Amino acid sequence: MFEEEIAILIDTIARRTVGAAQSIALKELLAADIPHSIKAFFRADVEALLADELRRERKATRFFYDHPEVQNLQQQINSILVLHYTFERVDYLKRLDDTIHMMVNYLVRPQWTLANVLFEHDRTISAQGLVRLFRYFGPYEYYRDVISRYMDDKQVTSFTREEFASLVWKVDAGFVRRKTGDELGRVLLPLYEFMDFPFKTGTNALPIKAIIKFFEDKGMTQVLLRLEGERAQDAKTITRAALAELLEDVRRTIGAFEVEAPEAPLPPPPVPVPAPVAAMDLLAVIGEKDRRRFIIRIFKQDERAFHTAIQSMGALPSWKEASKFIDEIYIRNDIDPYSYDAERFSGIMFQQYSQTS
Repeated sequence: MFEEEIAILIDTIARRTVGAAQSIALKELLAADIPHSIKAFFRADVEALLADELRRERKATRFFYDHPEVQNLQQQINSILVLHYTFERVDYLKRLDDTIHMMVNYLVRPQWTLANVLFEHDRTISAQGLVRLFRYFGPYEYYRDVISRYMDDKQVTSFTREEFASLVWKVDAGFVRRKTGDELGRVLLPLYEFMDFPFKTGTNALPIKAIIKFFEDKGMTQVLLRLEGERAQDAKTITRAALAELLEDVRRTIGAFEVEAPEAPLPPPPVPVPAPVAAMDLLAVIGEKDRRRFIIRIFKQDERAFHTAIQSMGALPSWKEASKFIDEIYIRNDIDPYSYDAERFSGIMFQQYSQTS
């Protein structure tokens, strides 16, 4: 969806930072004319590396590093160490590629990206770890601000993935409810500006598919219906000004913006697991709300095609075959396999196979 724009971003940022050099210091990267969110990500990355190294060194120390004067001096030393940290060219370019892809994912689907990044390796995360990881993500500051206040007020020490997803949804629900269409449109400014780099026209248009993903991530059904309507009339892109007008029209029509409660998160399908499944079992595990969304968003409002697909999958002997069958549906119906609805559909199907293995 953003392949061309991402390629331009990577090439431009590489030229404006490391250029033809074999290495680059963080202070040089921070001084370059590149998006602030990329600078913040790299700085947070280096700070985390230093913090990990210091923790390892002090694990068995008998010295009083918590003394206020020591801490004050250590902060000054840390700042110098961080700024002079040097990336080798190959490592830097690989990290730059990963960072830009991560940032695009975050800007388009912040809730989904946060949940997947924060809980990539662990089932829970400490409040301290959450604050540290939030430093990687500069845009959409309200997430960090509201969640930090919540943790302080409630004395929260850790989150599971489910608890975190529920909290982020509540944050968004309260946040968008108070917004006008123009204010909500301005929330997407980081996405529009990031994808406008390096041209900085201020009038760029984004693929309407990307904007749909953004509001899918928030569960804003009424906005999605309007955007889907625009796409049905062959609208391919939308400017921020036009989006603000559309959002305000939706708000005047339905009242304050609302979001749908998130579904329980499901893990992505791992290694295929053999297991025959009955067609009726597959249909039974799909809730009514999911069923309506799948028919509309995956099967193009064709209820018969949905039921036929479920019955066909029920006759398949293994998840490996079912997974291929699902991929064919996505290709045939031009469905992004990484969209919320596609991932949820695949996740529900996989869970049923794995439970009967």
